[in-house]
Amino acid sequence: MKSYINLWKPFIALLAVFVAIAACTGSNSAIPSPAPNAVATVVAATMQAIQAQATPTAPTPTTLPTIIASPTAPLLPPTPVPPPAATRINFLADATTGVVTGTIQPGQSLYYVLNAAQGQPMIANIKSTNNDVTMSIKTAGGTSLLNAGQSLMQRLPVTEDYYVIVFGGTSVETFMLSIDIPARISFDIGKNKKIVPGKTAGGYVVSHVIFALQDQSMEVDLNGVGKDAALTVYGFSGGQPYLRYLSSPTEFNMELPITQDYIIDVVPVAGEEVDYTLVVTVK
Repeated sequence: MKSYINLWKPFIALLAVFVAIAACTGSNSAIPSPAPNAVATVVAATMQAIQAQATPTAPTPTTLPTIIASPTAPLLPPTPVPPPAATRINFLADATTGVVTGTIQPGQSLYYVLNAAQGQPMIANIKSTNNDVTMSIKTAGGTSLLNAGQSLMQRLPVTEDYYVIVFGGTSVETFMLSIDIPARISFDIGKNKKIVPGKTAGGYVVSHVIFALQDQSMEVDLNGVGKDAALTVYGFSGGQPYLRYLSSPTEFNMELPITQDYIIDVVPVAGEEVDYTLVVTVK
């Protein structure tokens, strides 16, 4: 407020001068009056000075700091966790079954690994003293095929290593783990009959698998074994048995009920090592 009064002081002083001149001269015209243009010039200059000081000065804009975005680090795939050290299950020559026996402590986990091909059937079983030892089966990539079970029948999804984890039960037990990978029988082009030589290496069962269609007729002959081996035939899809080795059969002939893989087992008697010839016809 005080600054505005100071601004008006020149203008008030100028008015006082005009009043004094007018008082002194009265009607005396000998003393010249200020020229109108001069008065206007003084007033205009005074008003311009007042307005210039009354107008607030615009603040100087503040320069904001430049923010540079940090580059986002690329998302990396998680580092795969290597599986624990595992004992490899090796198959004997000519054998289709790998067998592991051992002792396991309560709550203990044992790791085994084997390699198998895509599309092959896998048949796995585990038995123990109290029948409470279980297993799980996973691919090398971590996909589960079986969670805490005692048996598995499945066609394998990829060609790679498969891990079998055996879990201990409530007490110290002995167990037997068996993994069966049947050998596939394929016909030559234009043929419907296949002769397959083999041997029950180590006295283990030898398994074969063949794909056939519903209503086709399948004939199987097991030759050269006498009474030392027999046949078992069952469907892979549901495990339905069509022929059992208990009656020592060496021949099988049947019109097939469904389209699926069929498992043909050569079962040696009392763990005999038997050379055999398997003749399979599908038409």
